[in-house]
Amino acid sequence: MKLDELYYRIQSAVLSLDFGKIWQGFSPLRFALYDDKSCFFDGAYVEKTDDFCANTSITYKGEQIAIWKVEGNPDIPVLTSKIVHEMFHGYQTVEGWDCWADESEALYRYRYNAENLTLRMRENELLVSLSDRFDPAVYKELLSHRKFRSERFPYEYSYECKIEEIEGSATYVEQMVLRQLDKSAAAGMTARMCSVITNPECLFPIRISSYFTGALLINAMVASGDYYFSSANRPVIDRVIGGIGLSDGNFPEKPELYRKISDALASYNRESEGIIRSAVEKNAIIAEGPLELLGVNIYDARFYMGYITSRYFMQYRDGAGKTTLSGNFVIRMADEKTISRIYEWDGVSVTQ
Repeated sequence: MKLDELYYRIQSAVLSLDFGKIWQGFSPLRFALYDDKSCFFDGAYVEKTDDFCANTSITYKGEQIAIWKVEGNPDIPVLTSKIVHEMFHGYQTVEGWDCWADESEALYRYRYNAENLTLRMRENELLVSLSDRFDPAVYKELLSHRKFRSERFPYEYSYECKIEEIEGSATYVEQMVLRQLDKSAAAGMTARMCSVITNPECLFPIRISSYFTGALLINAMVASGDYYFSSANRPVIDRVIGGIGLSDGNFPEKPELYRKISDALASYNRESEGIIRSAVEKNAIIAEGPLELLGVNIYDARFYMGYITSRYFMQYRDGAGKTTLSGNFVIRMADEKTISRIYEWDGVSVTQ
């Protein structure tokens, strides 16, 4: 299907939505569809510039819009829900939400700790239970776990909360869109979220499962009536949870779960090491530093032993200005901001 044909089908689906039932104060933004060669926006093909990178929300000619790279033959309700997800990120920007994570810092600072992740997995099991039927006792236990983790692992918990608020709320919006357009697809999305967050291997990287825990947590908060907004219409997940005075930490031990998570973490680290080793041995050097790192595809980026991995794209700045690279890369870092060397990566995960 051509971009313009797909655009008008998505536009029609968006116009059919009742946004008042999706999120308080949210209304649709304009959007653009693009592929490797073309870009369609607001009824016309426009120049495809470096601004059109990834699936996100950007400022385009002074306007906040959603953008989506089209691949294959997308399902209209599903693609509409994902574009509205990106519109919601534009809404968050316009509204001035102040809970964005420092993703570059988190790549370096977030520590994958089996104790923290075992507690988090128990929270995830409780969220799955709440997705079937709201139970005040289960909700109270969930808040108790989160309060305890916020005190024992403050940086990791804070980072997860930021992702849950920004990406979790957008995923919740995506889910609400599907409930209007395709109830079967919405049920399938909920089932997939529950499956992912209870699989220890899907805790790595933590950012991805936080989309789903955030969405399911907002569902639980709505069901409980324990749902607060800031003045910018954002859910204050960290403040709500932090205000619950249940932090004695007297939770049942889960030795089998701890072992599974420890094994999954060891496997993830071996995989990261294998990716880096294979790229370095291949020695397909794209650029030499020092270069200023501007951005990577943070969705599933890894940091391991001084290297960052990025799929699909990355951006850096040198004396000639900003450069956007398309492809998969392993990046050797001199420090948190400075690139030493960029290697081409075939995108394949390698385990030693």
